[in-house]
Amino acid sequence: MSVAPTRAKGRLGEPVLLLFPWRGGSRSLLTPIVPIVLATAVFAGLLGLLRIKVAEPQFKMTRKASWIQLPASSNGVSWALRAKEGGPLLARYEPAEWGAYSALAQEVLQATRIPTHTYVPSLRNLPSAPLAQAQSLADKGDPLLPHRVALAQPRLDLPASHLAPVLYPLSAVGPAGLPRALPALAGHIDAVMAATDWRFLLRLDTRGGVADVVSLTKATGTAALPLENWLRGVVFDSKLAADGGWLAVGIRFNNQPSNGTDPH
Repeated sequence: MSVAPTRAKGRLGEPVLLLFPWRGGSRSLLTPIVPIVLATAVFAGLLGLLRIKVAEPQFKMTRKASWIQLPASSNGVSWALRAKEGGPLLARYEPAEWGAYSALAQEVLQATRIPTHTYVPSLRNLPSAPLAQAQSLADKGDPLLPHRVALAQPRLDLPASHLAPVLYPLSAVGPAGLPRALPALAGHIDAVMAATDWRFLLRLDTRGGVADVVSLTKATGTAALPLENWLRGVVFDSKLAADGGWLAVGIRFNNQPSNGTDPH
């Protein structure tokens, strides 16, 4: 496929001969594609022909050396010392090669050595008396150890005690709101009553006394009757009645002396 050159006009109006019709009124789609395809093919061919080889540089050491003979004089010794100082292995001063080094080292060692003194302990004679006294053995049948006498201690007679009911709060009253003085419980407290967890709901009157008692413990009607009668004799603070008058308390039983030394 050949494309005829197109004549175009430059800036000065002169006709310019173009190889490819970049500017023109042609409406064909192949006109702008053909130059791009040709340029891409040429670039790919040049890129395929290009070969870049990267290799590490090889260093070759020269297999030769120089040998210089110096005279055995002060000038030769000076040149040998300069050559040694200019090389990779520098000369180093060795103190041991100095003739007066050993004598100086012995003097420094003697000056810094701490004199040692031999400890000689002073001896003294031991007493001639035997250190262990002869112990007399017990005869056959006699006790080996002396008889132990028991110390007489006075017997403490504890006062007789009895079970007494004690209140503890179940509502937001606190221990300070409970009465300190409690009346005595009439009747006998048996083991069943002492082991039961008693709980009651109380309604107070204006003076702080117990107006109504409701048992919250699952028991027979007659079992809680002595405790209900006992609660009606308890007087609480009148402020608790002003706050609403209802409070919940529990009853447990503690051992208290019968002579009244510890009523609470």
